[in-house]
Amino acid sequence: MKHFFVVIFLSGSLLCASNSFAEITVIKVQGTAAYRDGNKWSPLKEKMKLPEGVKISTGANSYAIVSLNSLNHTVKIEPLSMLQIYSQETTNKTNTHIGLKRGQITANVPKNESVKTIFKVSTPVATSSVRGTEERITYGEKTGMIVEVLRGSIEATNRFGRSNVISGKQKFMQISNSANSRNILSTVRSISIVSVNGHGLTSEETATSQYSEEDQTGSPDGDTGTLFENISKNATVTINLQWPW
Repeated sequence: MKHFFVVIFLSGSLLCASNSFAEITVIKVQGTAAYRDGNKWSPLKEKMKLPEGVKISTGANSYAIVSLNSLNHTVKIEPLSMLQIYSQETTNKTNTHIGLKRGQITANVPKNESVKTIFKVSTPVATSSVRGTEERITYGEKTGMIVEVLRGSIEATNRFGRSNVISGKQKFMQISNSANSRNILSTVRSISIVSVNGHGLTSEETATSQYSEEDQTGSPDGDTGTLFENISKNATVTINLQWPW
């Protein structure tokens, strides 16, 4: 009976070792950024170690860069963004899943032939899977999900199960309630009309300032909440560019 308990203990130790959490480390913070572990938002600081499942939020004119594991997989979290990070690592495998709630990130995933890499970024409309690449991902309620491949290739799958493999400097675009991704030139057309609100915020940025207290970046009203209070409802200018086609 004594040997039986020893065997169970060793098996449990090996199981934990095979599914260890990766070390999530803050490399750089510029401006206002915060993290949430539980029910409290706290300021994000450089060299800080973050727990599995941590939420991170950035304010206006702010960004944060986070390292996700020992292979130097990094994510730059752009202004007015919120995400949640899950990352695990063993000697021969890394598994990272980022849930992007809003905003934009740039993910850099160096290729390592000796390590199996799973790296996914999900939004409410689609999921991007990458290995050995660099990509920029944006999500908003109006624009949907936009994935720009800066280097390497990715596979993007929408919530209807349809996939596209993208390489070079191509883009994947998926809006809500649509089974098909958009044409890669659609963003060129969409930026021909730009609404600029008070304090230089676009309509998409204005929308992100209306989130609940859960999304705020540490201050009583949050960095984005303060911006929203300063925006005049009538301070809107429309810039209309003419296209020849």
